[in-house]
Amino acid sequence: MNWNFLKTEIEPGDFLIDCRSQSAYEEETLEGAYYYPFIKKAFGSDPESQKKLYGPMAAVIQEFQKSKKTRIIVFDEGMGMFSTRMVYLLRGMGIKDAYVLGQKWPVEGKKAKGELKIEPPIADKAKPIEGVVDKAFMERNLTKLQIFDARTMDEYEGRLPRLTAPEEGTLCGRLPGAFLWDWRNLYDGEANLIERSLFKKRLNGFPFMPERPTVIYDYNGARSCLLALMLREAGYIDVTTYQGSWFEWRKSNLPKQAVAVFGAKQGAAAGAPRVGGVDRKKV
Repeated sequence: MNWNFLKTEIEPGDFLIDCRSQSAYEEETLEGAYYYPFIKKAFGSDPESQKKLYGPMAAVIQEFQKSKKTRIIVFDEGMGMFSTRMVYLLRGMGIKDAYVLGQKWPVEGKKAKGELKIEPPIADKAKPIEGVVDKAFMERNLTKLQIFDARTMDEYEGRLPRLTAPEEGTLCGRLPGAFLWDWRNLYDGEANLIERSLFKKRLNGFPFMPERPTVIYDYNGARSCLLALMLREAGYIDVTTYQGSWFEWRKSNLPKQAVAVFGAKQGAAAGAPRVGGVDRKKV
């Protein structure tokens, strides 16, 4: 694997964070690994929601600094959405030595029952996180941005509001002008991240330019972080994620495409999908 945000080995001076499920963590994890449930939650981008994200992130960094460890290694089942989200946010808050473990669970190392579950407090005041934008930014710049939708085709075309546990009556759809890059296509058949050369080849299938502002969204801001990390290493200069994503946008009166209500009899007015990369010829 030739991605700089991955580390394939764990060293004695590493601060470990487990982003698997809570039950898996409590049953067995790497000795000394912490668990932060907030990383799996959906957050809006309003001031109160920003406090709910910033406070826990600041607490993670405080614990890391107190530990005197040299770098942070984050893992889940295998280079997935929550480990990459944690690393992306840590880097956005100034911790450059934060990496995803480039292995699939179970990984080598001394194991123990997880007992370092932390529920950090909400911040009194939130500060901006580099590389993360809010709904107001999206509204102001919607027509100027290159937008990637990192969800699945069913979500993108308005057939599902979210990939897991969709609820009837929930609004489906997408942000106007977004191009689909299904998050699952960032992996090969063995569930490893694709090589950088292949990623760049697929990236050339999109009508985007590396120097233009590029925003990525999904349902709750998790899946987009992996694509953001990869785009930055592929030479994209201005890459951000939209924190609120479809979880927030669907509740607004802002423009939407492929709108439908999940569970309703009428179908979605999907229009022509805007995709690129390996899927472009399939549409």
